[in-house]
Amino acid sequence: MSRHGSGPARQRGAIGLMGALTLSLALLLLLLVLDSGRLYLEKRKLQRVADTAALEVVSRGGNCAVPANNAVAFARESAARNSFTLNDNRSLAVACGTLTTGTNFVRTFSADPLKADAIQVTARHQVLTSIAGGILALFSTGRVDLMTPLVATAVAAVPLQSMASLTTRSTLLTVDSSKSEILNGLIGGLLGGKLKLDAVGWQGLLDTDISLLSYLDALAIELHVSAGNYDALLSTDATVGQLIQAAIDVLQRGGEGVKVIINDLEAIKLIAAGTEILHLKDLLSLQTGLDKAALDLNLKLFDLIQGFVQLSNKESAVAAELPVNVLGLLGVTVKTKIIEPAQLSTIGNPKLIETQPIFVRTAQVRTLVSVKLPIVTVVNDVLAGLVKVVNGVLSGLLGIFDPNCCLVSDLAIGDQLDIALEAASGSGSVTGYSCNSSKDKSLTVKGTTSAVRLLVGKVDPANLFSSSKELKVNEYGLVDLGTQTCNPGTTNCTPREAFGAGGLGIRIYSEVAKTERDHTFINPPAVNQPPDYYPFSASDVLGSLKGTLTGIQLIEHTPKIASLLGAVLSLVTGLLNGLLSTLGGVISGVLAPLLDPIVNNLLAGLGIDLAKVEISAHLSCSPGGRAQLVI
Repeated sequence: MSRHGSGPARQRGAIGLMGALTLSLALLLLLLVLDSGRLYLEKRKLQRVADTAALEVVSRGGNCAVPANNAVAFARESAARNSFTLNDNRSLAVACGTLTTGTNFVRTFSADPLKADAIQVTARHQVLTSIAGGILALFSTGRVDLMTPLVATAVAAVPLQSMASLTTRSTLLTVDSSKSEILNGLIGGLLGGKLKLDAVGWQGLLDTDISLLSYLDALAIELHVSAGNYDALLSTDATVGQLIQAAIDVLQRGGEGVKVIINDLEAIKLIAAGTEILHLKDLLSLQTGLDKAALDLNLKLFDLIQGFVQLSNKESAVAAELPVNVLGLLGVTVKTKIIEPAQLSTIGNPKLIETQPIFVRTAQVRTLVSVKLPIVTVVNDVLAGLVKVVNGVLSGLLGIFDPNCCLVSDLAIGDQLDIALEAASGSGSVTGYSCNSSKDKSLTVKGTTSAVRLLVGKVDPANLFSSSKELKVNEYGLVDLGTQTCNPGTTNCTPREAFGAGGLGIRIYSEVAKTERDHTFINPPAVNQPPDYYPFSASDVLGSLKGTLTGIQLIEHTPKIASLLGAVLSLVTGLLNGLLSTLGGVISGVLAPLLDPIVNNLLAGLGIDLAKVEISAHLSCSPGGRAQLVI
């Protein structure tokens, strides 16, 4: 009996099978290397086409907006020079837009055909999948796609350009106990509530800086806006409470040292109306597509909060009404309303000021002061006897001419005088710059202090606080000798005719023309450095307004009764001339001192100074250069 062993003859079949499998695997690996290498080279070629096209479009200043709309043409010309002919398997897409940098410092491209801060080129190419795919198709019963789509994207832009910013600030630099009471009434009144912050609290807000970049990032979280999308953030609906909460979130990172300031902000937030829809773009102006580094500057926390309050008041019907003793004046009530809020800061590339101006302004405020004249009782006492004489003379004379009729005269003395003051906006705009180096640079700014209007007389608050009606002031009847004709023994009288027997009135509508001047900041600080303010002073605005009051014009009403009666009345009125001639000086003495507390206390609390606008200019110089791939 014989046995089959495991000799060489039996092992030849196994070795042959293993050799065949090894050769097949090697062939597959060879095909994989060839196909992957071919696809890699095709992808590299496609990426080179996209990169070159994007760089060329940026270098040639291409854009997607009418009338030029040449970005696509520039990209196709570049692709053709690199042997990328467009057909069914090859395509090229071009998009214009901006770059935004998120909180993770990653750039993203946002398409916008109206902007060309960055250019995105996307190249597509359909190539054969692989030899192995072709072999697979021979044995497959289903449809096998033999083509593989390759996509290459490139984004190019010019490196960071020079960056300039203008910032306004409040003229209120220190707060004492009296000013804290004014600010409580003013800020609280504009928000529709009551505040009780002390002088230390307000001074803390004045002395605290807040990073604009950190604030915008915190506000984006509060409003659920994607990080780094600052253009969208500025236009997103927000309430005063949300705007203040973002500032609180930033300050909370500072630890216990700012706990008191946070508590004060919480108090302001508590009375802030939550229904007003505001937009941060009304306070901050940013050129589109700004790099994140351009927003790295500090703002005064008080100015920021003040801006929120002014913006809220513009959108609401609330007008602050201060107590009569706030300004240290008895018998005085003050109402104020924001017509146009201040713009705190504007940032942009000075190279683009022709199309995207760098412009900042202070607020436009209208204030109504109602004064209970202290001379009323004096005038009443002095004129009381004369009025009796006048009435007796009139009655006697009329009795001679017509015994069935009598003329009754009465004296009306105005006891409340209105003073309306419109502080129009001061502004600043960049008009030129030079950037030879970081130590040899300049920024030219045109500052404007706009016209101030002063109205004295009788002012309708509805007209004054309207943003659409033209300002007007009616005559204030200081002394009104009115007349009525009555039947004897009856109450049947004609309507009273104002100034029928003469009188005195006043009315002032004064405008102080605007002042413009240029100033060149030599080596201004970079955008992330502490500010350097410069006052753009106007002519003597306050002195001019006081001069208007000193030279107050009195309107004298002559008697309307003719013939002998009119002549007699003229003689009677002449008895009053000595007294009436002194009223102008008395009124001026009462009104002129009101302007100092209004300007120095009330308007300063709103960041307004009739004589100047204070602007800080910043300029960071960057070399720019040739187009670069940024994504």
